[in-house]
Order: sequence, then C-alpha cells, then structure tokens
Amino acid sequence: MDLLEKINSGLTRVLEWFLIVTFAVFLTIVFLLVVMRYGFSYGITGSNEFVVICFIYTSAIGMAVGVTRHEHIAITVIIDLLPRTVKLATYVLGLACIAVINAVLAWLSIDWMSKAGHYPWQPFEMPQMFVHMSIFIGC
Repeated sequence: MDLLEKINSGLTRVLEWFLIVTFAVFLTIVFLLVVMRYGFSYGITGSNEFVVICFIYTSAIGMAVGVTRHEHIAITVIIDLLPRTVKLATYVLGLACIAVINAVLAWLSIDWMSKAGHYPWQPFEMPQMFVHMSIFIGC
C-alpha cells in the first residue's frame, strides 16, 4: 500500500504542477489578448481556441486531482451519522461507482476519438484528437 500511496502522491504532484503551468499560460494569454484587442485593436490568430482547450484540460485534470485529494463535491450529512465501518464501505462503494463511470466514459471517448478525431482543428490544422483527448485524460 505504501508504494501505491507514493505513486498516487507523485502523480498528483505532477498533475498539480501541470495545472499551475497551464492555468498561468492561459491567464497570461487572456491578459495579452485583452490588452492587444482593446489597446491596439489587434488579436492573435488561434489564441481564443488555445485558451478554451487549456481551460478544458485544467477542468478535466483538476477534477481528477480533486477526487484524489478528497476535495470533490459531496453531501455527507447522512454518511457522517453512520458507524466507521459502514462509512468506509459507502466510501469504497462511491469510489467503485466513480471507477465504473470513468471506465465507461474512457471507453466511449476512445470510440468517439477514432470517429471524429481525425478532422482538422482550426486554425492550427492539427487533428481534433488533441482536443478530444481531454475527456479520456480526465477519466
């Protein structure tokens, strides 16, 4: 169990740093876009799309980090009243339900990426699979 906790802790730390960098990048781009648009009446081609994709990735990965840190949204009024063993069983059941839902979403997203992921993503002329992968990565 100690090895799994170290792997979980390390992976969570890597994802947190990825989120920090991605969030800083898209905030910087948004700030520059606002200054350039209203100050100089000029924009950067493709920057709005890039910001949206950064936001999607930070949301998907941020949800995964939130679940890992037990900071996801939960209403625990009834569960808090239960004995410790029943509380633990409901927690494990909840994690099992999340795992099943994520597995189904991951499976469906692979099928979706194989059908729609080859279309070009404007304005970068890259496959849309890079955009669609955010769902799979978030799972």
